[in-house]
Amino acid sequence: MKNAKGSDLDNHLALYDLIGTLARRRFQDAERWFAGLGLNHTEARLLNLVSQQKGEVAQDVLSGMIFIDRTNVGRALKSLEAAGYIERRKGEADKRTYMVRITAEGRKVIASIGKLRKRMAREFFSDLSAEEAGRILGLLEKSLETD
Repeated sequence: MKNAKGSDLDNHLALYDLIGTLARRRFQDAERWFAGLGLNHTEARLLNLVSQQKGEVAQDVLSGMIFIDRTNVGRALKSLEAAGYIERRKGEADKRTYMVRITAEGRKVIASIGKLRKRMAREFFSDLSAEEAGRILGLLEKSLETD
């Protein structure tokens, strides 16, 4: 599909660049918002992911889910552990693996993160109606489909 802006290739490139710009802006906004909870963007994402995994997940699995290198994940987990939001222990089946478990204190922070994420999304996309956001969401999900 071509729009009035240019060729198919131009539109695809413009979309690619726009998604990158949105991602950077989202990251910067999230850093500011999560700082109010004493977290950075990566720490908030990690807590959220552990929570989504029923409160416990292997550290290497978590690294693969977040798409950042293991060193940065380890650093963020160390910070979360020091804050009392998670516990890490060696895996029972494989002693080389560390399991990450959310604590009661971590669950409290997860609730705050959830509320904050909803507020962030509303403000970030305040110029879009729910219907417009739904259409864009459907198109972006389509681009992620694999054969």
